[in-house]
Amino acid sequence: MAGPPPQRPHEPVPGNPYVDPVPAPRRRGGATAWIVAGAVLAAVGAGAGAYALLKEDGGKGSGGFRAPLARDPGPSGEPSGSGERTDAPGGSGPPVRRIDVNAGAKPGESRGWLDLNGVRLPGKGAMLGDLWTVDGGAPGGSDALVVQALYDTVTGYRARDGKKAWTLRLPDRVCDTPVDSAGGHVVVAYGDGTTSGSGKCNQLQQIDLRTGEKGWHRELKEHDLSDSTISVRLAMTDATVTVGQGDRAHTYRVGDGKRLFSSRRDRVGTCYLNDVAGGARLLYVENCAAGAPKAHGVVKNVDPETGHVRWRYRTRNGWSVDKVYSVDPLVLAVRKRGDYDKWSVVSVDGRGRQRAWIPMDRGPYAFELCDGAGDAGEGVQNCPGGAVGGDALVLPTEPKDGTLGPNKVVAFDLATGKRRWDAAVPGRQLRPVRQAGSGQVSGIVVYVRAQSGKTGRTVRFPAAGGAPRELLRHSTPAQKWEAAMFAGETLFSGGRIFVAPSRLDPKSLSGEKEQGRLVSFGR
Repeated sequence: MAGPPPQRPHEPVPGNPYVDPVPAPRRRGGATAWIVAGAVLAAVGAGAGAYALLKEDGGKGSGGFRAPLARDPGPSGEPSGSGERTDAPGGSGPPVRRIDVNAGAKPGESRGWLDLNGVRLPGKGAMLGDLWTVDGGAPGGSDALVVQALYDTVTGYRARDGKKAWTLRLPDRVCDTPVDSAGGHVVVAYGDGTTSGSGKCNQLQQIDLRTGEKGWHRELKEHDLSDSTISVRLAMTDATVTVGQGDRAHTYRVGDGKRLFSSRRDRVGTCYLNDVAGGARLLYVENCAAGAPKAHGVVKNVDPETGHVRWRYRTRNGWSVDKVYSVDPLVLAVRKRGDYDKWSVVSVDGRGRQRAWIPMDRGPYAFELCDGAGDAGEGVQNCPGGAVGGDALVLPTEPKDGTLGPNKVVAFDLATGKRRWDAAVPGRQLRPVRQAGSGQVSGIVVYVRAQSGKTGRTVRFPAAGGAPRELLRHSTPAQKWEAAMFAGETLFSGGRIFVAPSRLDPKSLSGEKEQGRLVSFGR
């Protein structure tokens, strides 16, 4: 009987025995669930975006994100990268339809827009990058943009109507994107353009989010074994971008690409860098003393300008840091080493001291780390399904009635670890949504999934609990496209909801000629 899709494991860095392989995500309900899920996908036409089921590979040979990447910077002012492309297709495909998801909308439904994918993809498809927003400065934010990378192309959309403001094609596939942007700019990593999907991913490119213009470019260099090209992550904090490269982290100034500092290994503790996280804080996530009885994880809060370690948080022995739900307040998902299904949530104060430890394998509800998405080789900040607000973490419960069955959202107090409240929208599946940029609202924004015969909705729950308030009622004409995306990526910004699949295949399994890449609704 067929098992779940293969997961690309973390690979050990040369000289670093402390990076354990990450197994495939736990199956929901055993192998039978995968057969049922296949029928569900066919029923809703979701072949392009089944996040929890088809998110795989992490990009090794597939044009996906968070693939092995590498290296460090050359001299300032270097021209943008170039090179012969041998990993075709890439670039623009045939013209795609423009679908008006407002034509035929019912009274009270929010206006929206839909973009169908026009990027030619390789045979294994490609994952989509993180969503970024930028306010162009016009009154009322009317010229705000939302930006996303797919394979070798970065696209900026006008948030209000979805029209393309700009499109930038890079010389090779984009391999990693940071969760956050800074000062209207973002830095992405892409390949060297000389191999067919399995070579180095060692180019950094700064991009102006408002215009799509290229800024500075760098080729990452290897200095020694600790600087290996096997695993690289990007994190942006204030006006800096940090590259977690093998066993080292290098931080650069976003404005001109100048390297500010590199991480130093502690003299004691046998700790090795595992990942970096950014946003309101710069964090190093490390594994320490692996294989020993006191194996543990460490998170360091690092000054993004100087590299000075402000404070450290150390997990309990036998536990490692798996994901970062929030950097400020710091909320972590930690996992028991040797027991993949045993995980907890930890809240940490502004000095690195533990506030609450919340076991997720106890109580009346079942939860899946990252909403069951598994680890597709992505960074520590890529963990859908959790939202922090009002000093609470809100998580979705595991549906009891299959992949698309109804569930609840549960709020945990970050000071005490106790459950504050739980809530549901009758008959619907819910997922908390990350907020970013302008137009943020108080409380917790929750996406009510679109599915067969049911349109999506965006609601807000008060942080203290209570009945939800409907923010947006998504349009009926968008329902089938929105359902097919499976909400791989969601973002609420500027009073709008953005929904995208986690990945796209070269051809839709639903029989449609095109696949929805991004859909948005707003007032």
